[in-house]
Amino acid sequence: MRQGAEQRLFPNFSQSAGEQAWYFVSDQVMGGVSHGEVRTYTEQGQVQTCLQGEVSLENNGGFIQMQWVIDPQLDLSQFSGIYLDWRGQAPGVALHLKTDQLMRPWQSYRHPVSVTPQWQKHYVSFKDFAPYRTDTPLDLGHVRRLAVIALGEAGSVQVCVREMGLY
Repeated sequence: MRQGAEQRLFPNFSQSAGEQAWYFVSDQVMGGVSHGEVRTYTEQGQVQTCLQGEVSLENNGGFIQMQWVIDPQLDLSQFSGIYLDWRGQAPGVALHLKTDQLMRPWQSYRHPVSVTPQWQKHYVSFKDFAPYRTDTPLDLGHVRRLAVIALGEAGSVQVCVREMGLY
C-alpha cells in the first residue's frame, strides 16, 4: 500500500566516503552472546548494507540489529510509512522505531516482518507499529531511530537493504 511521493533515506549519496549510515547493536549490551556486524557492499553497481551474524538465546540473549539514526529535523508525521528494498534470511525479523520519549532500552514500537531471499520492496504503514513495553503512544514527530532487528529465535542472519525511505 503506497500513497504519495517517496523520500529516500538510504542510500544517501551526499554522505562522505566511509561514513556509516547504519550501526550495529547486539544483546551483548545486556550480557547476551549473539554476534554480528553491519557491512556495506556494492553489487552490480548498487550499494547495499547487510546485517549479518548469529542470534543466540544463551545467557538471556536473543537479538542483533542494525539501526538508522533519523535526522531530528525530519518529521515522520508528514508520511504514511516506511519502505525497504531488501532481501535476506533470518529466523525472526522485526522493524523497530524508537522515540526520544522512551527512557528504557527495551522499549520501542515494533512491527514483525518477513524477508525473502529475493529482492522485494516492502511497505509498512506507521499504523502497523505496536508499542512494546511502553504505554506511550507513538508520536511520529519524536522518532529518532529505525532498526532492522533479528530477534527471539536462534540462528544465522543475513538481511541486506539496498534502499530505504518514507512514503
